[in-house]
Amino acid sequence: MQDKESFGKYISEKRKDVNLTQEELAKRLHVLSTTISKWERGVTYPDISMITSLCKELNISEHEFFTACDDEVMNKEKREIHKYRALKKWIFILLNLGYIIGLISTFICNLVIEHKLSWFFVVLLGILISFSITTIPYYLKDNKYKLFKISGIITLLVYLLLFTINYVFEGNWLLDSIYIASFVFIFLWIIVLICTLTKISIAYKVSISLFILSFLIAFTNPFCAEVLNISNNESNIPNIICAAITIIISLAIALRQFLAKRIKL
Repeated sequence: MQDKESFGKYISEKRKDVNLTQEELAKRLHVLSTTISKWERGVTYPDISMITSLCKELNISEHEFFTACDDEVMNKEKREIHKYRALKKWIFILLNLGYIIGLISTFICNLVIEHKLSWFFVVLLGILISFSITTIPYYLKDNKYKLFKISGIITLLVYLLLFTINYVFEGNWLLDSIYIASFVFIFLWIIVLICTLTKISIAYKVSISLFILSFLIAFTNPFCAEVLNISNNESNIPNIICAAITIIISLAIALRQFLAKRIKL
């Protein structure tokens, strides 16, 4: 609505520049005076069939007319971008404020309950992992190796988290958890390296990533059961079905990109 109002003011100014009233302009264009009023109040735009006549009566070129239209569109886009950036900034601030509040609350609760810091470090590392996923990309922005750097930080923090949990709760499953985490990270790091170091199109990167991810979906449960030395009575069929669907999507994306490239050639 704001764009129509601004454009309406432009029409009104040009009409006044040529010393025409709304009624006089309406008569020359063979329309009702209320139509001119609606244009200038930002209720409607002029019909495209009337642009030539309107420009002639307002003593402006069609180029000037459409430039004014484009200016309104650009102003709208600028306002939308400004709103998006403001929203993004506030989400960013509130998210990080939540991290800080969570850390302070956990710190105080841990001291009050146990009179020492223990599980606070588990929460700290968990928040740092979330911070790495949600906030660090904001600082890296268009850095070429952004995905590589973020993945490296998360990998390090996950291993540190496993060690901390094992230490705080005095478990004996650290080695098993490292095996399982390493199994997952092998697949994820293959994806990261492909996305970072290859120069293929984004569509092919997504396709290959999904294809690799399908193997992770299919084999994670059996691998975990083997490492933890537990009987895997639950069927792995749902995971296999998900993996198959992921492969189909992967192949569809690759085929679509291939055909699109052939059409361009």
